[in-house]
Parts: sequence; C-alpha cells; structure tokens
Amino acid sequence: MRAGIHARVSQDQGGRSRSVPEQVEESMAWAAREGWDVVEVIRETGSASRYAKTARPGWDALVELVSSGRIDVLLTWEHSRATRSLEAYTDLRRLCAENNVSWGYMGTVYDLAKRADRFRTGLDALLAEDESARNSERIQRTMRSRALEGSPVGRLPYGYRRVYDDTTGELLRQVPDEETAPVVQEIYRRVVAGDPIYRIAADLTARGVPTPRPPLKRSGAAGWLPASVKRMVQRPTYAGLRVHRGEVIGEAQWPGLVERDTWEQAQAVLQHVSAGQPRIDRAVKQLLSGIAKCGECGGPMVHHTDRGFSTYACKYCSKVTRRRIPVDEHVVERLMFVLSNLDTPDPDTATPELLEAEAEVTALRARLRGFVDGAADGAVSLVSLARIEAKLLPQIEEAEQRARRLRRPPFLASLDLSDPIAMWRGMDLGQQRTLLAEAVTVRILKAGPQARGRKTFDPNLIDVRPRW
Repeated sequence: MRAGIHARVSQDQGGRSRSVPEQVEESMAWAAREGWDVVEVIRETGSASRYAKTARPGWDALVELVSSGRIDVLLTWEHSRATRSLEAYTDLRRLCAENNVSWGYMGTVYDLAKRADRFRTGLDALLAEDESARNSERIQRTMRSRALEGSPVGRLPYGYRRVYDDTTGELLRQVPDEETAPVVQEIYRRVVAGDPIYRIAADLTARGVPTPRPPLKRSGAAGWLPASVKRMVQRPTYAGLRVHRGEVIGEAQWPGLVERDTWEQAQAVLQHVSAGQPRIDRAVKQLLSGIAKCGECGGPMVHHTDRGFSTYACKYCSKVTRRRIPVDEHVVERLMFVLSNLDTPDPDTATPELLEAEAEVTALRARLRGFVDGAADGAVSLVSLARIEAKLLPQIEEAEQRARRLRRPPFLASLDLSDPIAMWRGMDLGQQRTLLAEAVTVRILKAGPQARGRKTFDPNLIDVRPRW
C-alpha cells in the first residue's frame, strides 16, 4: 500500500503534545511495520482549529494528495492533527471515500466507505471540535480575567519590556523600557505641542530611531510611518489604561509612560486635526492651495496661472476663481487678527461645560471600576459585567468626546503669541500652512452678477473663521 503522512504542530493540553518531527517519525515507523511505502510527507505549522484566522497551505496540499490517487492510506498522529473543524472533516471523509483512501490515526486504520468507521471518525471529529471550543473559551476567560486584573496580555507594546520569573518563567510585571520609553514620551510631547505627525515620523526615521516593528520585506518601507505614529498616540496603554476588545475597562497594573492629561490632550489634537482640516502637502508652493475651500461646492482651491496672473481656482466645479496675492494678504491679515485677540485661557482653568464633561467622565469611569473590582472579587458575574460595560462604555466615550471638543486646541500653547507677526515671519512656508490649516477655515465665495468685471479685490468674498 502507498501511504501519505500529514503532520501538524501540536500544542495539546495534558502532556500529549508531539512535535512535527516526532509525528513524522512515529508515522514512518507505523508504515514500516505494515510494509507500506511512504510516497509523500506533508509538514504543517498552521492551526487546525476551527477558530484559526490564517489560511492553511498544508491543508490544501493534503486535499490535493488524497484526491490525486497517489496514496491508499493517509496517516496522521491523531484525528485533530488533520482538522478540528467539523466541516473540514466532512470534506476529508468524502474525499477519502471517493478516492478509496483509508485514514489511519492512533494505531487504527478506518475505511471511510464503511458506516461503522464513518461513525467512529465522526465521533472523534465532534470531540475534537468540542475540545477546540473549550480551549477557545478557556483562553477567552483567562484573557478576560487578566484584563479585569489589569495584567498585560498579548503583544508587548513599544516602550515597555516584561520581567519574568527566572525559575518558573511566569510574567511578573511590565515596566518602561529604558531605550524606547523616552521615544514614546517624545512623540506625545511633540503631538501636544502641535508638531505634525508626518514631521515626527520623518524626524524619527532620519535619526535612526528603532521602529515598533521591523519593516515588511515585500513593502520595501523602512523607518517610521505617520500611520504608525498616529496609532501609537491613540493607544490608552501609554496612559496606564487597560483595554479589552477595543474598550478601556480600567486602570492597568503597569505604569503609564505619559500622564493621563497628556494622553487626553494628544487625543484632542488628533481629533482636531481630523475634524475637517485638509492634508498639508509640503511640495505646494502657494500658501492656501488645498487649504482654502470653494464657497460653491466645498472643493479645494488650487493654484492656476490665468493670463499671466497667479490665481486660486476650484479644483472641482471651476465656478470660483480669485487672484492669489490679495487673497493671501487678506487671509494672513485675518489670521494675525485672530491670534492677536486670542483670549488664551490659563492651563489650570476651564469652562464650566468642560469641567462638567470631565467630571462626568471621572464619575462614569469610577462607577465602571467599581463593577470591575466586584467582578474580580466574585461579587459580580462576568455576564452581568458584560451588560454593564455595554451600557457604560458608550456613555464614557460620548462624555470624553464632548470634553475633547470643548478643549482649546493644544497647539496654541506652543506658540509665542506676544508678537504674532514676528512669529509668522519666522516660519517657513510649510509651518505657515500648517498653522493656517489648524487655526482657521478659509472659504472663497463666488462673486455675484453685480461684482463681475470689477478689478478691485472684495474681502467680503473671503470667509475666514477660527476653528474653535
């Protein structure tokens, strides 16, 4: 008889684990005892669990081998080494029956054309699927329990290192990493100060600062990406908060790398930047290109040359056109007026509305923390806690968003507003464009019929408004 061997990485509980080489060795010995010729060995490192999220090339190779007619018997170490999915078992059973291939595991060979053997292997498939489900539930309970305790789980966050017991290998604690923690803290400081994400990423790359993950070979990308910096700033982990399934559920056992206030300010900056501000193209040579919006369709106003004159024109509807130089001068004048008359609040003061929103966040978080502590002590069931979280977490998120909207954009704190004109003249074009995009909105309105043909500039057709 011709035999094919399928071996897959095993991580079973109860001391029954076998490595892939061990499985191959035992199957080869079995074939030798029976006098079977081994024609192919498939080695697979992927999971056979019904919960696996990645494709299994080894499974595809197994299906092809059984269907090819090259073997008479398929050998696996045990039933679940082939699959723990009932649907996949059904497919394999059908293929074996159609191609007259027997299936051998745990010292027994089954003829899947026979009712009794189909029943036995089907029962084993049900048991394997049930074991997979129990393992998944056990892992979820463990992760949930550790999350409630504030313990670290999953991938190590950039900026931290983990300390393990030298004897047992048990995780003891998660602490700031001496080399990478300052990088995280620098990123937060710069974001709060109004430094654009792209500039932070470019600077870290130019300095050769190690990235959170090595670049993918297929991407060819190296260094820091703006998206990576933004994701890092958004993580509550760095404020010492524990997240489970995308939701903050309480204080973590590890120390935060930044203060909670700093983290909140950084979220306010990101929210402010994403709330309608255009992306800043550093290659643009005109002050308002892409920043100013068309008063007709809302599209970006871009630079054009019209009969020798430098102009802004709507990129989309082409219904609005205006000479560039007087528009630039008027917008800068309005910006200087806004900055000169800015009532910058003391950092230690806030509006009553902001204080109310922040107090609501604190109260809701304290309430949730009480339920979490109750669950950790066994006074509140996990089912009840899940229902409580489903109700409280959206309320917390709504209150946090309201507080962020009420905060004055943090980038203002980094500006020297004692002399806005001198500050403006000291900036390069990229910095000026960034300040404009963050500080004001600019709409260029369409001139009415009575204004057409006029050569004088009408400032009333340039709508400049603060963003806060």
